[in-house]
Amino acid sequence: MSKQLQQQVDRLQHEHPIVRRYAVASIFQFLAQHNTYSSKAGHDALQECFKQSSKEVIEETVQQLHALVPKSGLSLQDAVDMILAVVAVPGAAAVVPSVVDGLFALLQTLVCGAEQAHLGSWRAHPLIKALLAQPLSQPSLLLGMQRILNAASQADAQQPQQLLQQLLLPFVSFVLLQPDTQGKHMALKIGLHAQLVRAVCTLPMLQPYLTGQLVSYLAAYHWGAPLEAAWLSSVIPDVVDAVQSVEGTRGDCLAEQLAAILIQLVFEAQRWGLSLQPFLAGLRRLTSDWPSLLAPYIPLLGACITAAGNSEAASLMQLMAQAAQASPDDYSRSPVYGLLSLPLMSTLALHPSQPLKAWAGHLLTALRPDPRPGISPASVPKGALPSAEALFSPVAFHGLPCLLQQAFNLLTSMWAWDAPANDGKKTNGDASPGSRSLCEQMRTSPLTWLGRFRAALHSAETADNQKSEDRERMMSSQQDEVMRMILTALLDHPQLVVQAAAATACGEAVQASPLCGISFLPLLIYKLQSSVAQTQHGDMAQGQQAEHARVQLALMRAIPCMAMHQTALPFVQRALMPFSQKGAPELSHALALKMHTQMWLTTGRGFNGVLGGLSGFYHTHPHASHMLRTVRAACVRDVCHHDSTRGVELARAIQECMEDNCESVAALGLQAIALLCEDDVLEFYAAWRVVHKALPKIPQQELVAAEWVSLLRHGVLDADVYPDKATVIINMLWSAAGHASPKVRAAAYAALAAYPMDLLETLEALRPLQQCVQLLVRESDAAARVEAEVLVGKALAHEHMRRRRYIGSTAQVLAPKQGAPTADPQSVEFQLTQALPKLLLQQSAQQARRASQGVALLLWGPPPPSQGLANPSKADSAQAAQQAETAYHQTFQELVEMPSALASSQHALLLHSWGRFLARWLSAGKAALGLATGRHKRGLSGGHESSNAVWRAVASSLDATSPIAAENAAAAAAALCAVLPAGSHGLVTEVVQKLRRGVESQSSSFSTACALALGSVTAHLHPTDTQTRQDVLDQLMHFLTNRPRSSFTSACAESLGLLAASSSSSAQSTSADSALAVQIWEGLLRMLCTLCPDVLGAVRQLIESSSGWMNLKCLKGLQSSDGNDDEACETVHGVVSGLANAVPALAASGEASLPGAFSHMLQRIISDLQGKPITLDSGLTALGPAESVLLEGCCAAQAAACLAAAAKQQPAEQQQQVQKLLTEAVQQLRAILAAAKYGKLTGIAASSLGSVLNSVLTAQSTLDGFSSGSTSKGLQEQSTTQRAQRDAAQQVGLTESDIKAALTDITAAVSRVTKLPSAALGKHGVALGLVALLGGSTLGGSAVHGALLDRPGWSHEAKSALQVVVQLALDEADPRVADVACWGLAAACHAQRHKKSNGSSVGGPNPGAQMKALTGLPEDGAMRALAQVVLTGAEDDTLQAPQPIMAGVLRCLADAPRLPTLDWGTPIKQILKLSTCLASNSSAASVKDEATASSSSSQVSLGAACLLLALRHGSVASHGLGELLDQLLSRQQFAQLPLQLQQMLLISLPEALQSLSSQRGAAVTGTLGTLCMLGPNSTSSPQQSIGLSAVAWTGLARYMHSIQEPGSASDSPPATVTEAVHKAVCQLLQKLPVPPFLPPGQRLPLPSTDLNSALSGSPVGARASADQGKLPSMGQVADVSHQMGHEEGEQEGAGEGALLQRTWGAACACLQMMPKDKITEMLSLDRKEEEGWSSVAAFATAVMVQMGRLPLEALQPVRQLCVSQRTDGLAVVRNAVAAAVPHGPAQCTILLETLDAIQAGDFPEQALQLLALMVSHWQSLTTPTWPVCLVTAYTPTAALNSLPYTLPALLQRKAWQSTVEPVTRHLIRLLLPSGPNTLVTGAAQASEKHGPHAQQVSQIAAACLVALRQHLADDAWQHMPHVLGCLDHSDHCS
Repeated sequence: MSKQLQQQVDRLQHEHPIVRRYAVASIFQFLAQHNTYSSKAGHDALQECFKQSSKEVIEETVQQLHALVPKSGLSLQDAVDMILAVVAVPGAAAVVPSVVDGLFALLQTLVCGAEQAHLGSWRAHPLIKALLAQPLSQPSLLLGMQRILNAASQADAQQPQQLLQQLLLPFVSFVLLQPDTQGKHMALKIGLHAQLVRAVCTLPMLQPYLTGQLVSYLAAYHWGAPLEAAWLSSVIPDVVDAVQSVEGTRGDCLAEQLAAILIQLVFEAQRWGLSLQPFLAGLRRLTSDWPSLLAPYIPLLGACITAAGNSEAASLMQLMAQAAQASPDDYSRSPVYGLLSLPLMSTLALHPSQPLKAWAGHLLTALRPDPRPGISPASVPKGALPSAEALFSPVAFHGLPCLLQQAFNLLTSMWAWDAPANDGKKTNGDASPGSRSLCEQMRTSPLTWLGRFRAALHSAETADNQKSEDRERMMSSQQDEVMRMILTALLDHPQLVVQAAAATACGEAVQASPLCGISFLPLLIYKLQSSVAQTQHGDMAQGQQAEHARVQLALMRAIPCMAMHQTALPFVQRALMPFSQKGAPELSHALALKMHTQMWLTTGRGFNGVLGGLSGFYHTHPHASHMLRTVRAACVRDVCHHDSTRGVELARAIQECMEDNCESVAALGLQAIALLCEDDVLEFYAAWRVVHKALPKIPQQELVAAEWVSLLRHGVLDADVYPDKATVIINMLWSAAGHASPKVRAAAYAALAAYPMDLLETLEALRPLQQCVQLLVRESDAAARVEAEVLVGKALAHEHMRRRRYIGSTAQVLAPKQGAPTADPQSVEFQLTQALPKLLLQQSAQQARRASQGVALLLWGPPPPSQGLANPSKADSAQAAQQAETAYHQTFQELVEMPSALASSQHALLLHSWGRFLARWLSAGKAALGLATGRHKRGLSGGHESSNAVWRAVASSLDATSPIAAENAAAAAAALCAVLPAGSHGLVTEVVQKLRRGVESQSSSFSTACALALGSVTAHLHPTDTQTRQDVLDQLMHFLTNRPRSSFTSACAESLGLLAASSSSSAQSTSADSALAVQIWEGLLRMLCTLCPDVLGAVRQLIESSSGWMNLKCLKGLQSSDGNDDEACETVHGVVSGLANAVPALAASGEASLPGAFSHMLQRIISDLQGKPITLDSGLTALGPAESVLLEGCCAAQAAACLAAAAKQQPAEQQQQVQKLLTEAVQQLRAILAAAKYGKLTGIAASSLGSVLNSVLTAQSTLDGFSSGSTSKGLQEQSTTQRAQRDAAQQVGLTESDIKAALTDITAAVSRVTKLPSAALGKHGVALGLVALLGGSTLGGSAVHGALLDRPGWSHEAKSALQVVVQLALDEADPRVADVACWGLAAACHAQRHKKSNGSSVGGPNPGAQMKALTGLPEDGAMRALAQVVLTGAEDDTLQAPQPIMAGVLRCLADAPRLPTLDWGTPIKQILKLSTCLASNSSAASVKDEATASSSSSQVSLGAACLLLALRHGSVASHGLGELLDQLLSRQQFAQLPLQLQQMLLISLPEALQSLSSQRGAAVTGTLGTLCMLGPNSTSSPQQSIGLSAVAWTGLARYMHSIQEPGSASDSPPATVTEAVHKAVCQLLQKLPVPPFLPPGQRLPLPSTDLNSALSGSPVGARASADQGKLPSMGQVADVSHQMGHEEGEQEGAGEGALLQRTWGAACACLQMMPKDKITEMLSLDRKEEEGWSSVAAFATAVMVQMGRLPLEALQPVRQLCVSQRTDGLAVVRNAVAAAVPHGPAQCTILLETLDAIQAGDFPEQALQLLALMVSHWQSLTTPTWPVCLVTAYTPTAALNSLPYTLPALLQRKAWQSTVEPVTRHLIRLLLPSGPNTLVTGAAQASEKHGPHAQQVSQIAAACLVALRQHLADDAWQHMPHVLGCLDHSDHCS
């Protein structure tokens, strides 16, 4: 420092003030001259100046610094820092004013200078630093603020905006807004606010700007802080003064803004417990200048009335009344009146203050000045309705006002709802389908909203999440008050149906929160009185009067519910007193009785009043009318129904009702008695004495008679105690079943069904069950027919349980009982059943011959258990059963190693023998498993487990190295399939695949054995497994045509014949099956002509004689081959055998002329061979090898042709042809037998002749009435025409002597054949021919009955035949002959021992076999009668019974436990065809009247009953119903069905697929997506298409559940089924419609897995299912898509929206059962599918996360999609994402991540909408009683607008308190997109980056921050001015 400068610094310590001042001036002068301000010396000099304590030095230093700094090198910022350093010096109070003045001067220069430097915000601002550093600077700072204001207000002021923003506003906002918990700046705060108010009044230029700041600051003040309460009370008047001083448009905008803020503060003051008067006073002053200013806020003010004090409530109502009078709107037609009706009416009726009551009445009058009760609200012009924007606020509300604003908007949309008008309008015609569908879902129907409200109340009540005390506390909250106001507002809705629904909802709401009843009661009473007053006007239309009556009924039901809380009971009783006063009209008394009773029923209170009104009725109403007496009787009945013990106290009243002469009163009295008897508080027989005395017989009045009969059903309770009386009552019921009245008949049917059939049988009151069916068939009334069906169902169940009693005569005892009379030891029957089996088994055990194999297979059994124990225990029985099963297994291992004695021509006998052995083995295995594991085994049944065990043993032998074992195992495998239990088609398919692999084996013998077995196995495939049959056909035909001729090709040809038989054996064979059989038949004929060209003429004749089903084209292009080699000869034999195998089944399936034509072809071929030139000595031995084999084959085939012809029942002329055919065959075979010169031909002729003779004897026995083995008494006597037919046929046929002569030829051939070559083969044939007559032959897989044994007078012939066979079997020296004879003899013995269980029909069901099965049922049973109706129901292409009757019969059969083995498929198919055609014709025509519509419904009901029967019993293959379902599920047939039947088929997919093979089921499942897109016709509506998709998803979900449920099926689903299911899900997923919007708390409805519930979609289905499995009438569930999942309260929402929810619910249920990797793959957002796929996949992913099927991480791409696109349909996806986030820490993380996405994303409004929906969902979980989410999130827009309410409410919960600070920081960053230092004064400026959507984001975020201001951190308050600027909507006024 220089000497001169040091001298001046020293003078600063001079005593004189002037010297010190001049010293300072000199220092600054020196520094200016030498420009050394920035040097160290200059800096030290300045510091010395500021260190002085002298006031003069400091003042002079500040002045010199301000004057010289701009001219020197010292910066203004350094100068400011120097001054601030002085301020911070302790003890500088004297110099503070001077320093502060200098600071203001420097800052003003700094702000207005060229640099325009930024001074920083809040704590970084110099003025705030000065304030915080020196508390004594407050007065100086106030003076400085005044100078700044004056400077900024000057007309010539430079940059006044910079002065205000840089100097004024940071300081003002800090002082006024910063929380001051210790009150350090309270004086400054008061003074500064007053200074600003004075500036507004005195500085016109700053008036608008400062006023706006003062108004906005009101929203952020700490009104609840105790230290600030004093000065805040004076703030509002000052701000009102400021606003009133602003003129023009800006003043209007500020007034609107101030009014909105004051409204907000009113609610906050109520929450903090402050007085409302300051705020209301401010509002009053505003309304003095702006009268209509508060008109939009009338609903908000009304919500404060209940919680306000008396004076405050009066002030509120005064403001509301003034606003209503000043507004031009008609509030009587807006939601305002309805919204305020609850608080005003409660005040008017319940408040003790008379002035308040007067104000409430005045306000009600002001809001509805002219109610005009005689005029409907719908007639008022709609132009008077306020718009939905009536509650628009210039400031974004938060908290409860925000909720009220959304509630009012919701009600406004409901008030504008006009369903009929809107349904016909199409808005947004250019929008996409997804957008239109979403808009349709967003439409807020009042009924839909009320339905959701009631469902939410019910779920909250059942959840019981909180204690009752908590609920009562919550009930008093303002939030719940808003929900109550919304609910009661709907009582004033323009549509009366909405009013009725709202009244019902009020009653349910009181049950959830009982205290609500006190406030609801006055309003409900007023609404009831108003409705009654309106209906009293005579000019009201009748339809409108009916609607008002429904409203009144709903109100009367709701009013008694108000007494749920004990404190509300006196209020309700007082309200009901005027109704029952003396002199009141009878209608009022009736209403009083009804409501008092209803109150007790609902609340359990007030029974004494009910008892007094009902018991003393005639004392008070001695001349009561019918109406009043009926109401009283109904009340008595209701009491008995609700509490029977209370009902006993009304015994006198019940008797009075019963004895009343009024029909309805007496009927109700009988109902009451029945209810008491049902609860067993009144003994029926004691009550019946009283009833019978008054009403000794069925009354004449219909209602009374019906109830009289219904009462009799309760006689079942003590029927065993009073059997005689019970019998009399039951007989009375049988008599009543024939009453003329349908109601009486229905009651009689129901009463009879209540009595168990066992009880009726015990009482000897059970009539023939056939009478139950007769009641059903004769019934013409639909309601009575339903009850009759129930009765028939009980009869069927009883008949099924007692079915063994009816088998009686047909039960076969295998061994005679001890003590029974023994048969003649010399008789043939005794020999076959007793002597010979023992002898054969003994010989088999002694001699190790091949014959022992056949004997063991047919006759062997395990040794009996030890007889040591008289009563063996369960363990002993189990051990014995296990030993038997083990013995069978060991015996099988031995038998399979034995070479078979039978040739390939006896393959049928071999299969039959193996089948009998394996059947016994299966029974033993099942018994062993049952005893070992118990009857109630889980998983597969014992029969299926036993089948699997046996198959494993057979399959092991198939894979054995021994050729003999493998060949025998192939036959055993084929035989096993014939004896497997029902439902083993999967195992049969496995056997087929195993044999197909064996056919391709390198071993010739093994492949031949597999080929022979393969054809017979196909007969046991599932009837719908046509693909496997086609594969077997292709394989066998390929080998037959391409392999060298050999025994293998012969086996293929023979097996093809069996395959043709299996394809056409069923009478219900499809066109594909018939084509398959014809293809095989024509292929075999072509092969025969190829090998033997000489037969071409005979084959042509056969084809030409057909009715066109064979085509000559099959013979074109033949290439003859040399058939005389040995291999070719074997092939010829196989081809002829194959043709013979196919004939019986083809004949049974409809080709009746085929057996005769085929026999004629054989006879012609034989004749041609016999006619060849031969030498006299050579005979037939001169034929070539192929010709010889052909002759042998034709002889053998004659037996099959004759048996097929004789098996068919024919008319008389055709019977003559059959007899002629048999005669010709016998004659020709006798000729061949006589002329044969070698043993093989002799044996074949003898064997065939024996079979043909057996057919002749069988046919003649049938004509003579000796039906083989049938002695049923149910057969009708033959008529004269039948006897004539018999005589005519016998004249043409063989005589008795001819038959005996032919039989003699066979027996004589034994001795003759000994001399011929190959004598052993001849004896083979003779033995088998005689065995056929004794019942030991098989054909077509079934045993053929031996007719010789049943022929009267033919015992000698039978003994002779048996003697020959026994001689060949036991005495023959040639073991080859003895083996075959023993085998055949064993087969005859087995057949005789089991002849009653062996059917004689061949080739499948036919009319004769069906008649036998039908006559085997009890003649007077229910099943036989029902079956006769169905089997004859569609004769002559017309229905033989009325459609409703036929439908009822079919439904009864569907409910039957089991159906008899009949051909059900053919009649059901015909009935279904007729019903479908009729339904199609009716639907094509226009429905002109109710009769036509009813007829169409009956037709659809009949078709549905047909389907129901097929679905219930289609899994039994023998019924033929599976083939019917297979046809209906084909694309062509399915498209022709009516829509209702299509839906029924799809929804019953598990039952339908259970009736199909697994392969066919997989094919149908894979095409499910195609089926549901077919639709009934091209005119189907979109809802029908969606409905079809919904039921398709439901059916698929049920099917997936059935195949995944443990132990649900006998066979586990193959991989093909699983793949088909995945394919179907994928296909249907791509066709899903737009997702539905689900409000918070509502989930997708999952489909029911029960068929009854799925079909009916209502509780009726479940109840009916529990009651004997009875389905409701299919006429009632014709439209499945409409009824399924329909909920009460959604009548208007049961359209597309409800269908969408059901469709998506079923789809998500299917996805839930998929593997996780498949779900992820199917729902990938990266897949390029059609438009809308992203929303579908994203929605499904969110639902899967919500269901817990996918992890939470799967939501990440979905959330990214929601915030990165602005696409139609993403709103529902965001809603689903919100519901999917689970409760826990993940919610906080996702919330913050979404806030980041709002700031960083390109579409902030999309992310904000996602945030709002998530918060609404999460906040709704915290309010279980009242569903606030129905207001805050009924649409995505509502959720967004409600965020200022939902987010603060959520964050105030204890679990979210740690999240408040990060959330507020994120919200602040949203408002500062350019950084924290950027100042934005309005929300409009926030749209610079993202457009107008960002402004909405800013406004909502600002409202949330203001609501959360108490939780803001200290450093966050610096942004509050900007937050308040964004809060303001009115930027146009800025």
